[in-house]
Amino acid sequence: MVFISLLILIYLIGIEGCKAQKVQGSQFQTDTKTATYTPGMLVQFEKELTELVEKVSPSVVAIYSTQEVSTFEEGFPFFFPIPQERRSLGSGVIIALKGDKFYILTNNHVVQGAKRIRVKFDPHTEKEGKLVGGDPKTDVAVVEVDARGVENPANRVAKLGDSDKLKVGQLVIAIGNPYGLERTVTMGVISALKRSIGITQYESFIQTDAAINPGNSGGPLINVYGEVIGINTAIVAEGQGLGFAIPINLAKWVADQIIAKGKVTRGWLGVVIQEITPEIAEAIGVKEGILVSQVAPNSPASTAGLKAGDIIVEIDGEKVRDVRDLQFRIMKTPPGTEVKLSVIREGKTQLIKVKVGEMPEEVSFTQPRDQASAIGLALRDLTPQEVRRFDVKGVLVVDVVQGSLAQKSGLRRGDIILMVNNQPVESVSDFEEKIEKAKSEKRDRVLLLVRRGGNNFYVVLYLR
Repeated sequence: MVFISLLILIYLIGIEGCKAQKVQGSQFQTDTKTATYTPGMLVQFEKELTELVEKVSPSVVAIYSTQEVSTFEEGFPFFFPIPQERRSLGSGVIIALKGDKFYILTNNHVVQGAKRIRVKFDPHTEKEGKLVGGDPKTDVAVVEVDARGVENPANRVAKLGDSDKLKVGQLVIAIGNPYGLERTVTMGVISALKRSIGITQYESFIQTDAAINPGNSGGPLINVYGEVIGINTAIVAEGQGLGFAIPINLAKWVADQIIAKGKVTRGWLGVVIQEITPEIAEAIGVKEGILVSQVAPNSPASTAGLKAGDIIVEIDGEKVRDVRDLQFRIMKTPPGTEVKLSVIREGKTQLIKVKVGEMPEEVSFTQPRDQASAIGLALRDLTPQEVRRFDVKGVLVVDVVQGSLAQKSGLRRGDIILMVNNQPVESVSDFEEKIEKAKSEKRDRVLLLVRRGGNNFYVVLYLR
């Protein structure tokens, strides 16, 4: 609507500009009789824009959070921690009114660790806020505020759009609290979609050139219909016109769970995955799908039989487009649901059924200490692809326990053990048998041939 008006305006201005000039010889002169312009379209554009901002602004709030931090003051003979308060600012948008409670969507980094949260609705109305819950994996949080005493509470709830339908080039408006300048409005376009910038675990950012600054975090990005289509989150400090917003569909999925149960439940396979680059494709002879590079012990993937080197090409009969596609589809799958993965292993396609688990708070992709070997090594077999890539046979060091015999011997994560006492190592069980044999022969050390960074060298591994 606004965009079409703007295009028509530009077109009409162009026509009027042409009419307003006469060619006389080689000079352009203004014809005062025709150099008139009635700014009807411009007035219409301005009217629609201001009405849009007036409609959405009441749903936008300023958020001031106070965290307790410690600084250290030197005093003989120690450094004494001195507790201090740090105040940060951000923005938020009201997404629900339930009874007499507002639920406000914002960024987790705005309110994380907050000792106190104050929410400002307008110059004369400020209320205490309560953190319902936050999700660092998406940088989404929900704050609850008492709606009693706030003017026109029902009219302050924002209308949410559908971020799955966004297209590059659409007009957008950002409203927020940059540097404490409340309800600042900026305008731009959607520059790109599904951006990943490495600040959260789950990323599919909307990129925009609408000006976003510190304090905008948590505020809405809206479309020309006044619908919230994103939550402004990050900027590239060194660049200009590089702002990023969380798609509202993702933010709402997280917020609904936080409001319902105070936390976010995600589906989980327990794998590390990566894209198949041209170099990897040439090495393994497969050009599509997602490569499994690691499987967590005792995870749903491990239980189902998935292995490092497997290539996932389909979920429940639908092709997997990229790492983000697989990651988000599993994330939104309820724990306990069985999914069918079409997997390529050693050139052959097979179907593997996996019962999706619930993602734990902390995920370990290394063997627990009590499952690692007594010398402090967590190992796994090389995949067929790794054997071809490195042109070696052996076992990969997945982890080295801090302070263990293995660490003192100089072994590191990523080393490939090729031989024990000059005998080739074919598998983890083969390595363990050779170590047990050395122990039974009362040896206190073995000689390992190790590959690291393309070079082979010997290491003496002490056994006791």
